[in-house]
Amino acid sequence: MSKYIYKIFILVIVIIFQRFEGFSQNENEQIKKFEQVINYIDNNYVDSVDNEQIIKSAIVASLKELDPHSVYYDKDEIEDLNRGLKGSFVGVGITYDIINDTVLILSVINDGPSEKAGVLAGDRIIKVDNKLIAGKGLIDDDKLRDVLGGKKETEVVISVKREGVKDLKNIKIIRNKVPVNSINSYYKVTDDIAYVRLKRFSATSMTEFKKVVDELGLDGSKKLILDLRGNRGGYLYVSVRLLENFLKKKSLVLVTKGLHSPEKEYKTFFNAKLKNTDLVVLINESSASASEIVSGAIQDWDRGVIVGRRSYGKGLVQKPFYLNDGSMMRLTIAKYYTPSGRNIQKSYSDGQDKYNHEISDRLENGELMHKDSVKHIDSLKYYTLNNKRLIYGGGGIMPDIFVELDTLKYPIFYKEYLGEGKINEFAHLFVDKNRSFLRNNYKNFEKFDKKWTVSKKNIEDLILYLNKDEKNISELINELFTNKYVRNHLKALVAYDVFGENEFYRILNEEDATFNKAIEI
Repeated sequence: MSKYIYKIFILVIVIIFQRFEGFSQNENEQIKKFEQVINYIDNNYVDSVDNEQIIKSAIVASLKELDPHSVYYDKDEIEDLNRGLKGSFVGVGITYDIINDTVLILSVINDGPSEKAGVLAGDRIIKVDNKLIAGKGLIDDDKLRDVLGGKKETEVVISVKREGVKDLKNIKIIRNKVPVNSINSYYKVTDDIAYVRLKRFSATSMTEFKKVVDELGLDGSKKLILDLRGNRGGYLYVSVRLLENFLKKKSLVLVTKGLHSPEKEYKTFFNAKLKNTDLVVLINESSASASEIVSGAIQDWDRGVIVGRRSYGKGLVQKPFYLNDGSMMRLTIAKYYTPSGRNIQKSYSDGQDKYNHEISDRLENGELMHKDSVKHIDSLKYYTLNNKRLIYGGGGIMPDIFVELDTLKYPIFYKEYLGEGKINEFAHLFVDKNRSFLRNNYKNFEKFDKKWTVSKKNIEDLILYLNKDEKNISELINELFTNKYVRNHLKALVAYDVFGENEFYRILNEEDATFNKAIEI
């Protein structure tokens, strides 16, 4: 086998052992044992083997024995991993869907290469660099990434079919940095209430947040709703920086501890700009890591109200270790603790499979619908720092105000088609067919939100698109049309394609129970 590949594996094992009890003679013997196994396979196995894949599998299995969040990434996976966290990536800057074997451009990203080149939403890509990509079996997500991707400041020419234009239009795009915003929605709900949705803690999050504060005049708002639902985390230091907007100078926000990592305290460095703003933080079962650092510190200091459902429960800190071949291992090096001393990491002692299904277990045992279904452990009792309220550690942040998951909001068949992407596909085609009408009649979002509604004809067209040929088709139409959540969702999808992601959430929030509970507080 390749000595180079083997050395990479040895490096991984040495790093793992050194993070724990040091590199002893026994560990050295175990590594030699593994070397023997590889040599026996090399010299005696009946068929040829992929040694690189064997080593990768061994690394993955080794890390899996430690905890669910120590993981290995090969070189190709690292770029995708870091794309959202860096705040930009090199590309052409479009969002799209592949419908009827053709790439339909849904939107062009602001300040991205495609916008600068003159690409428009609604354009259909027929060729890339004069090579046909439209047609059965000619394109999929991976193939499109291959032909549109490339190095910075290189050229790609797309040939698009544009509404109202007879011939294909050739557009030269210079690949460059494409901004990836971490704040995907923000607006004034009322004169006194502002809303900000943060989907990740990235390198650009604080620059974005400062811009939002200035643009919305948040320092003058009476209440801010900070939406961290679905936010899986990101950079730890960014969560600390965000908390500096709300907590007093030198407030403790986080402590990290590990066997080989010295205890470290994180405190706010500046005086809070939004110290007089009432704060409501929205969380759910998909809010993890840095989201839990923020919501945990806000709760511990009694600085705001946490609304929603119990967060994910990830209280481990990972550090990247880059290997000689460009691959990388993210190894857990410490646990983090909220200001009151809580470690909110949920248990993984029953194995990774059980850990991975823990959220679905919450649904099955009724926790997502009933607050009383959460089982608290007396040994994990803590108290908030100012008001001495009872709170719990060991399994996520429990909200101050619980909002149940409404599993009956959408009909079952609607949710099934939604999961398959068919509902979104219908909305894309509806907007594409009516793009000129929508643009000409609704010059701004406010007019669209006030005047445009989902009609019964829209619902009929949706049912036909889904090929629902049941005898009770009229009942299905009525079931969807009389469901305010379905109408709200379809309207939000249309708004997304016409106006953008910010407006998608503005409409979706109108019928969102957690958002509306935050308004009431």
